[in-house]
Amino acid sequence: MIRRVPFLSGFALTALLAGTASALLAPEYYQEARRSAANHVQIRLDSVEAPDGGMGACPVEGEIVRVFRGSMHPGDRVAFSVSCYDYGTIPDGATLWTDYDALNQAKFVEAFLSADTPPRIVLDQVEIILTPRDKPYCDSNSLYCESTVDGTAKVQDCSMAGRVWGWLGIGAEECQ
Repeated sequence: MIRRVPFLSGFALTALLAGTASALLAPEYYQEARRSAANHVQIRLDSVEAPDGGMGACPVEGEIVRVFRGSMHPGDRVAFSVSCYDYGTIPDGATLWTDYDALNQAKFVEAFLSADTPPRIVLDQVEIILTPRDKPYCDSNSLYCESTVDGTAKVQDCSMAGRVWGWLGIGAEECQ
């Protein structure tokens, strides 16, 4: 019986590891994708199409506005796909999914692109940004991206209608 404990422990560890095998890749893979990407650019988005079936490739078109590395130039037109989801359960795997609604509302992205024609996002390394700038938001040598989320406080409607909406549980929680 004592001899089986190491076997059972090893089996349990193997089962645990097998259960997480479909999870994201180790961070080093995404870091290497950024380091080795042929192009690191910021793009003004012109069009974003929804994925078929709720998630998948979202065809995107835009114009290069900043180049940090690579052979692309400001003004170049690009078309590529972003792994995005509109609805449904996000499956396990190495894909880093981008929210379709956020992408569709975005004006700019920062991306690490291949040298292929057409270019492709390397290991889903794309970040929605508020505005282009001379310094990249995303570091090429790590997974760090400076946040571009607008964190300013929103003024809530605390009028009578706002209070009714809050009372009904629909919004204006600050008015209660």
